[in-house]
Parts: sequence; structure tokens; C-alpha cells
Amino acid sequence: MKRLVALLLVLGLASTANAVMLQVDGASAAYIAIEEGATSLITIVGEDASSWLGYIVVEQGGSGVLSEVAVLPAAGDLAAAEPYAEAGWGAGYTLSTAAGPGSSTPISAGSQFNVTYTGGTLGETAKISLYLDPEYTTPVASINVSIIPEPMTIALLSLGALFLRKRK
Repeated sequence: MKRLVALLLVLGLASTANAVMLQVDGASAAYIAIEEGATSLITIVGEDASSWLGYIVVEQGGSGVLSEVAVLPAAGDLAAAEPYAEAGWGAGYTLSTAAGPGSSTPISAGSQFNVTYTGGTLGETAKISLYLDPEYTTPVASINVSIIPEPMTIALLSLGALFLRKRK
């Protein structure tokens, strides 16, 4: 009986942990590429109407920054977003969904937060992760963002290569 209760508890926590996902510019993917200096919109999507507390961070060593958090109505009327930074872990925001009793804007499934990510250094990859309570040890969602050159830079490099090839 104790094993059954423990299994149900673990499955319950696992299902709660999987109830939130990340989208970048409307797409869900493990890897994305953005242009150098460009910005992307990261949306935290709740797949159910559960309350949660978590952190979204650009993990230590990653380039780029998170800024301009927007709390959306689906997060509830008591939802909050506060800046967060911890040495050895990363910088980002503490996020929580919550609704008051009898709230006219309760927590609901769908887009709950928007966060702007501004790209970092060319050629580097940043890992953006979302950690949820209770343990904050394993991210429930992560995205690796690669910074690529803007199209004009690629075009100029290609023309230069063609010019050098033609001269030889």
C-alpha cells in the first residue's frame, strides 16, 4: 500500500512538472536560431489551470538576456514576475501563477507569461531553462538558442568568397 501511495505521489508530481512548456516566437522546439542582436519572444504556456512557482533563466555561461516580462491574464490575477539572479545558476525571473478566491481572472490553460530574449554573441549558444517547484533541480523545459549572423553579413561573406575564388 505504501508503494502504491508513493507511486501515485511521484506520478502526480511528474504530471504537474510537465504542465508547463516554452515556445519561442510561437514555435515549440528544443533548438532555435536567432540573428545576432535580434530579439525573440519566449512564451510560457500552462497546459492546465494549476498554480505553480518557478524560475526562467539563461543558464550560467550563456549569452543573451531575458527582459520585459509580461504577465498574461491566463496566469491569474495574483500572478507575479520578479527579477532573479544567483551565482552559479543564471539570471532571469521568478514566476508564479495565482488567483484570488472568486477571482474574475482565474488561472487557465494557455499563454501565461511573455519574456523577451535578446540574442548574445555570434556563434554562441544560450540555454534557457524553466525550473518548477518543488525541487528546482531539473528543468521542465529548456531551449538552446544559437546566435547566427544576420542575412546581410552572410551575403557579404559569400560575395567576398566568390571574389577571392574568381581572382585565383
